[in-house]
Amino acid sequence: MRPRQQPVTGASPYPPPVYAVPEDRTTVPPAGVLWWAGITLLVGVAMGVAWWLGAPAGFLYGDRLRPSTWLLRDLTLAALGLVAGLVLGGVVAARMDAPGLVPRVVTVVAGSALGSLAAVLVGEGLALLFGPHGTEDSPGSVFLLHSPGAAAIWPATVALVVFVVSLFSLARTRRG
Repeated sequence: MRPRQQPVTGASPYPPPVYAVPEDRTTVPPAGVLWWAGITLLVGVAMGVAWWLGAPAGFLYGDRLRPSTWLLRDLTLAALGLVAGLVLGGVVAARMDAPGLVPRVVTVVAGSALGSLAAVLVGEGLALLFGPHGTEDSPGSVFLLHSPGAAAIWPATVALVVFVVSLFSLARTRRG
């Protein structure tokens, strides 16, 4: 005859790991959302300083009285926004499998819109404080953003990069 086995009296985890509830992979902690919003705002401020310094008819070079440089001033901001959108969109797209994708994408796109607004305000504010100042004779000579569509390039690029990468990712999973 077998002797009777004694019950295990130690602490056992309940439920066993096999039946445990999976971790929540859909939410992002508030600190992560604030981090992305802060990064996009800082990039916007740096982009505003770079726009003010590097744009034709800006602080460093160019004749502010020549109308041919006014369009290039706006295109410089659009080019800076395109580069920032490609970089930030690429960083977000590289982390597609990380938890909380939707809040992160929404935060980066909205933060890019705010960062773009900050870039315009910083660039125009620096021009107001330190120059170049326009003249009364030529109304377009003031360092301002004359085509607001240039400010929309950055958030549109972020959204487009994330969309294209997720579309290719979806096509790859359906095919294979």
